[in-house]
Amino acid sequence: MILNGKWPVDGDSVVTRIDKGGSWGDVGNLAWAPRGSQVAGGRDRNRLQILQAVFGDDVPDLGDKLRLASLCKRGHQWNNYPVTLQAKRVDVWRCMDCQKENHASPTTIATRQAWYEKNKEKLRRDAKERAATRRANPVLAEADRLKQLTPERAEKRKIYKEKIRQSFKEQGLTTRGTEPVKGLEQALQCAIRRAGRFPSVARLAMNEQRRYWRSNPEAKAEHDSQWARVSWWLEYQTKPDLRLYHREKAKRRKMQDRGQTPVQIPVSAIRQRFNEFGNCCAYCGKGGDMEIEHVHAISKGGAHDIGNIVSACSRCNTSKRANDMETWYRSQPFFSELRLHRIRRVIRPPEGQQLALALA
Repeated sequence: MILNGKWPVDGDSVVTRIDKGGSWGDVGNLAWAPRGSQVAGGRDRNRLQILQAVFGDDVPDLGDKLRLASLCKRGHQWNNYPVTLQAKRVDVWRCMDCQKENHASPTTIATRQAWYEKNKEKLRRDAKERAATRRANPVLAEADRLKQLTPERAEKRKIYKEKIRQSFKEQGLTTRGTEPVKGLEQALQCAIRRAGRFPSVARLAMNEQRRYWRSNPEAKAEHDSQWARVSWWLEYQTKPDLRLYHREKAKRRKMQDRGQTPVQIPVSAIRQRFNEFGNCCAYCGKGGDMEIEHVHAISKGGAHDIGNIVSACSRCNTSKRANDMETWYRSQPFFSELRLHRIRRVIRPPEGQQLALALA
């Protein structure tokens, strides 16, 4: 191949000769400048003049960052000429086609992805710091604002949105329907911006729920009824004093059904009695959720009084029933003389009976 009638017949490359510092003969009265004989950039300008003299007008002015050199190891040619286009990176010239192939190789992509995953948080943090620094600088902030308002950026954004819209249309999707998810996210962000000063998603959902209740009062009444039951159950499960109150109230109702005069016992008194037994069962000594146990059963004439109440677990309270306390307790495998002594010590007759015994 002969370019402009000046290509050597021996196949040697003009670029090879230039790189080797050899002579090219009389090419437009231009001679290769030896290394170091010219100022900075002189060698590249001299190279360009010689190449243009050999290749003609096909060689453009590549500037200081690009140059034509001899073929690389992979044989990449520039415009089907036996020369390689190189780019300068950190004072090292590299073949641009080789760099593209290395950048697109699966190994490089996997390595780059692994590095990004490892340093993702640091990159985000650095980006936020740089953005904050630019916002704090009035000059840089004004430059960014003007850059965002340029017609070129607006036109590029318009073209990008049109590409996205065409891509969704080809897939049979829409940004305003239920698909894809990105469309829903964009719609939600627009709704948040229209709603005011960045309300939360929960606030938006609650506003919509209230609007529905205003138009459907029967649904609101049903919701309030269900929520009242649920909230009461939650309080009953989480508040021990509330459980004691309702259990004491059930005992008073039992007394009233039997024709006896009920007396309300404060929850604080019952809690103090339970604490005297370490908030454990007075019979077996196990802990847990304690129930109100009448030592002398109400069905056998026992009084609903603090002097007739001890703490008991559900198992012992159900097992004892209306039996005599001491007889039943001595028959149990967990019987303890010490606990029996503690039960006897706290049991006392009601105040009315104590007064009658004192007068007698």
